[in-house]
Amino acid sequence: MRISIVTDELSADPETAFELGLEWGVSEFELRGVHEGRLPRISPHARRRLVRAVRDFGVSITAVSPGLFKGRLPAAEPQRSNLHWMDAGFDKAWSAARAMFSDHLDALLPETLEFAAEVGATSVIAFSFRREGAGGDGIPGAVAEAVARAAERAGAAGLDLLIETEEGHWANTGARTAALIEAAGRPANLGVNWDPANALIDGDVPFPDGWRAVRPLVRNVHFKDVQVEPSGDWRIVEKGGVDWQGQIGALLDDGYAGAIGVEPHLSPSVASTRRALERLRGLIAAAQGAREKNQPAS
Repeated sequence: MRISIVTDELSADPETAFELGLEWGVSEFELRGVHEGRLPRISPHARRRLVRAVRDFGVSITAVSPGLFKGRLPAAEPQRSNLHWMDAGFDKAWSAARAMFSDHLDALLPETLEFAAEVGATSVIAFSFRREGAGGDGIPGAVAEAVARAAERAGAAGLDLLIETEEGHWANTGARTAALIEAAGRPANLGVNWDPANALIDGDVPFPDGWRAVRPLVRNVHFKDVQVEPSGDWRIVEKGGVDWQGQIGALLDDGYAGAIGVEPHLSPSVASTRRALERLRGLIAAAQGAREKNQPAS
């Protein structure tokens, strides 16, 4: 079981994140934000410096997360109103969603695939469009089609596309994330970036229920925790409602070979990332100890 760190959780400067991570015994990293931008849309100089740092520090990049499909899915046509000013607002929002959709498929994705090749990443993390309050478990055909098209392009570049379980999106629980993969035709290079905390926010029981649904599809895991109140209010905390002990044990039992990315989402960045890393290592050690204790003597 491998541990990685999402660099911008530790520092907006990836070189600093690499340096600190290596001091803590971590040599694998997930890339997302660099200073004020999100990859791959950073300045040419920042990009060259990052690529050079990956080489010079000798680190491995597990995945890149460009924010693909983290937005509104455009409807077939804009909402309408008899009021001209309101109708214009609906049309403007619809046009913006269409522009984002086209940009993500036709520009952001190819740019990301090119960048991933530069840094030696094997996976691209994507999202599944915001649900915009829609209920039910069915996956809209347009969402499945977009994911399938993106997976096909990633596969042609020799990369996996991993759908992140994200609150407020179509893939917001374990079962719905698995349903999206199925609706997209389940291509070999399409998998899941499993985030149990995000699933918990939207009412899932991430372990064992959500995990049971996504188990064969998981190729990357995000490690953070949340506390969800009976009212539905939630907050990110160091130790919350995710059964991480059970989840880590299940990953270990399954021989999971992917990375678990430390992503605490807390401040201050360095201290919270260090504490999350220590907690994760403690959970892994405890799971390994329990496993060894339960093995029959030879």
